[in-house]
Amino acid sequence: MTHHRFVAGPITPTLAVFALPLLMTNLLHSLAGTWSAIWVGQLLGPNALTAVATAHVILMMVMGTAMGIGTAAAVAIGQSLGAGDVQAVKRVVGSAVIFVIGFSLCLAAAGWLLTPALVDWMGTPAPARALAITHLRYTCLSMPSIFTYLVMMMILRGSGDAHTPFKFTVLWIALAVLLGPLLLQGAFGLPNLGIAGLGIANLVGNATALGLMVIYIYLKRSPIALHGQDIRHLRPDPVLMGLLVRRGVPMALETLVVQGSYFTLLALVNTYGAATAAAYSGASQLWVYVQMPSTALSTSMSAMAAMNIGAGHWRRVESIALRGCLMSVAISALATVTIYAMGDAPLRLFIPAGGDVLDKAWHIHTQALWGWIALSVSMGLFGIMRANGAMLAPMLIFAATMWGLRVPFAVLLQPVLGEDAIWWSFPFGSICSAAIAWAYYHWGGWRRQKLMLASVDPAVDEMRLGE
Repeated sequence: MTHHRFVAGPITPTLAVFALPLLMTNLLHSLAGTWSAIWVGQLLGPNALTAVATAHVILMMVMGTAMGIGTAAAVAIGQSLGAGDVQAVKRVVGSAVIFVIGFSLCLAAAGWLLTPALVDWMGTPAPARALAITHLRYTCLSMPSIFTYLVMMMILRGSGDAHTPFKFTVLWIALAVLLGPLLLQGAFGLPNLGIAGLGIANLVGNATALGLMVIYIYLKRSPIALHGQDIRHLRPDPVLMGLLVRRGVPMALETLVVQGSYFTLLALVNTYGAATAAAYSGASQLWVYVQMPSTALSTSMSAMAAMNIGAGHWRRVESIALRGCLMSVAISALATVTIYAMGDAPLRLFIPAGGDVLDKAWHIHTQALWGWIALSVSMGLFGIMRANGAMLAPMLIFAATMWGLRVPFAVLLQPVLGEDAIWWSFPFGSICSAAIAWAYYHWGGWRRQKLMLASVDPAVDEMRLGE
């Protein structure tokens, strides 16, 4: 799909076609996570499932930096393509890639050393501690490859190419899904690595996909490929890198804010014992299937809106916001109804023994799952705001709703509701964030932002055209 269709073609079909590979990518990631959780739960027991949930929360917290840089780069690339400035695209790609490689290497080393302290800080139940340390350390080992892949994927999507990252994500997931169970149990002569096998399988799959995707980008002569003199852009441009970091920091902080609240709530869950921790881990495995449509469509809406903002097509931006949010709500609602209709059957995939853990997981499910539908509205509107470089407002809204409302709700209502206060805090926080996002979208000042690269080259903002 070329970027010309984003600024001139029909909105709903274009958005749907562009979002489909992203939605399928998120679905495959979720299925791969479910597949791994099934094997872990079946072979290593509920405590290993708690270890996987612990590592996932921490990974998502630190992944915010890569997502911040990738989001800022994708917005700058989309606006530059909309304005017809291909050289600006090359400059952004070089600075974003070199930054994330250096940063992720440092982060992986620090994470490996600090893992025991992090696991203890979260109050991980004693039976799951050793498993959590092992799994988290191998998760840290895979960070440089995963973070670089993530930024490359976001850059490609910012350029209007959702198909290339989808193809190589399929390869990554296929390798991880194949190798994970084999290394977990040492089948076919492979070493029996236990829970460490999950991290190694993920690293092998991702590194292979990353290497082949880079080769493909060059063979395809993608607009983000650096050829000849373009290689000089891999030498950091302090001004441009500073811009990307400044614009990326709010997104990184947003991830820390959101995942930090999950981190705090998970620590709160752990105080209720191993059975409740395992039940929460099992129930939350299914929440991603309601959340992923909003993530995929938000990314698509942001990429499409960025190109239209660069071209000055503000009326199309408003239509993208409305149609994208409606589409996201509809898909998330359908996923929620489908999961409820299946009863506790999906939960039994992770909790085969049934009993008290399964009963707790279903109880959590009934109280929390439906609330994620509201996330579709806030994520969609935040995607539109970020398309104009407004990165700070979404972070502040999430900070207010997660730490000002969700966490206090869970903590303060425990004397009245017990552990149910934790489960009800999820829909409460999601609905509040959607309401505030809607208000800021309509009355906030995000539309007055200058184009991303205007501070690097003032002539860039002169390309913005009003309708």
